[in-house]
Amino acid sequence: MKKYIVILSFAFLMGCSEEFLSVDNPNALTPSAFPTSAADLESILIGVYGTQHGYGLYGHTILAKGYHVWDHTMNLAWQGTQTWINQAQNDTRPSDEFLKDIWKDSYKGVIRANSLLESVEGFRSGEVKPATAVTGDQLDKFEGQALYLRAWFYYNLIIIFGEDMIINGQGRDAMGVPIVLKTANSVSETFVGRASVGEVWDQIKDDLQKSLALMGTTTWSGADRFKINQWGLKGLLGKVYALTGDWETAKGYLKDVIDNSGKSLVPFNVYKNMYNSDPANEFNSESLIEIALEDDNVGRSNDETSLGSWYASIVAPSIVINDLPLASSWSNEFIHEKNLARFGFTQDHYFQDGVVEPRASNVRPGYVAEALALRADPLNSPVDPRLYIAGFQPYADSIMADGKKTAISHFADGVEVNRPAWSFRKYVNVTERQRLIRDSGANFYLLRLADVYLLYAEASIETGDIATGLEYINKVHRRAYNLPVDAPHPSDYVTLTDATKAVGDPELGNNVLRYERFVELFGEGQKWTDTRRWKNGSAEAAIYQTVRGGTINWEDTDYAQPIPTLEIENNVAINFSDQNPGY
Repeated sequence: MKKYIVILSFAFLMGCSEEFLSVDNPNALTPSAFPTSAADLESILIGVYGTQHGYGLYGHTILAKGYHVWDHTMNLAWQGTQTWINQAQNDTRPSDEFLKDIWKDSYKGVIRANSLLESVEGFRSGEVKPATAVTGDQLDKFEGQALYLRAWFYYNLIIIFGEDMIINGQGRDAMGVPIVLKTANSVSETFVGRASVGEVWDQIKDDLQKSLALMGTTTWSGADRFKINQWGLKGLLGKVYALTGDWETAKGYLKDVIDNSGKSLVPFNVYKNMYNSDPANEFNSESLIEIALEDDNVGRSNDETSLGSWYASIVAPSIVINDLPLASSWSNEFIHEKNLARFGFTQDHYFQDGVVEPRASNVRPGYVAEALALRADPLNSPVDPRLYIAGFQPYADSIMADGKKTAISHFADGVEVNRPAWSFRKYVNVTERQRLIRDSGANFYLLRLADVYLLYAEASIETGDIATGLEYINKVHRRAYNLPVDAPHPSDYVTLTDATKAVGDPELGNNVLRYERFVELFGEGQKWTDTRRWKNGSAEAAIYQTVRGGTINWEDTDYAQPIPTLEIENNVAINFSDQNPGY
């Protein structure tokens, strides 16, 4: 049992002053009553980690109703929520409930991390009696993890709500998000204005560097494997420096992880299944930061007390039942059809011409044989094999449902029969239909070695070492084709502008770095960050053009999501004039 999810109650209040907490009720919490032991601090820490998959974050919203819609990883089967359609059209509104949930739970995590930091300080200062109940080394580890977690929540906040990214030294003075470093003792202390983009990134770096110093060489095992260690911290620091354009510093952190962490890309046969709720593949040799989850048949992800995530229900595959498509859970999102060609897929549609009803019996003769033939020899196929890791091909793939092998269908919920509507494969359970597992236990990879390799490649290229950059791009590329990672192969890229599988694609067709990041990290929530820092949102929108529900309406102000209306109304330190431009 992974236990870091469940103890949350009043952890976020623990840093408040004695005056704020002391009341006449003898059962109320006071600083002298809690925390008084390492076990109490661990309970608070569990609550902070658990917030990572709260409703607004990886428990429900941040991928399926955030990153995946803004960057057009997905298209919408569900047409009953106009705000969701608006987001998919790059037309998000400040009043959007999904944005409010992301903002709220991110700051909930910040507050909880601050509470833990103040509790640690209480032990260090002797304010908590007996202060000797926790050793100095234990306090270091609690503090280090709290700093990492605070940095992680701010990382998501600045990526989503920051007015700009830092590119070529520009953008530091743009509007960021409020920086909150202590718990509030009064309502007035909750009113905090927007810091600059540069100040927020500096705070993230400072927290991560302090965390690294405190964590030292600590390793975790067993039920504690989800906790941060030096290699996850160094990898994330490398990524943060890369995203803010400090390529030399990024290279140092990333190369340290590559050379000294003992991490390696998993073999292809593990890679293709490591997203799908198999405990044998969790915390593998490639994983650097991972959210640990468990299947939860009764949870509904309304908060982080659930053991799993509802993401898999939102993107659940559609399956064939009695010849017709059936949603295996909510099944609201399918892979945007324009993404198929970006993986090199050009096979003709699975239904015969003129079909008006999406029945399995209407699949055209020879289609399945063609599909399997495209996979038989990946090196000589026009299709990148990572497409079949990212998605389920209708009628050519299957999952276990109700104890039997069941074909994937055309995506349900009224999707037009002439639209190639594939189901998502990453982070879904392939052994049960999703409706039987309300909250899926498929772990989320927040950072893995393939991402580090590609970031190191980019840092090398940006600092003039193209040969090294190409080699690390090729390492990731080779693994995708089940080749020895470190051995040169005739299929290697030779230049940064070699042709990729995305033939004719103006963004990916002759840009091997961007192509490899797209296909390798597809469906993992990284593409929106890349879109923001590469400033190619307009070009990307021109490729996708439409979603079910309407035309994509790209404006360059769409890189930053709006500060939620409720925050501006309730926080007197943020005025409507402080809203991100365009909203």
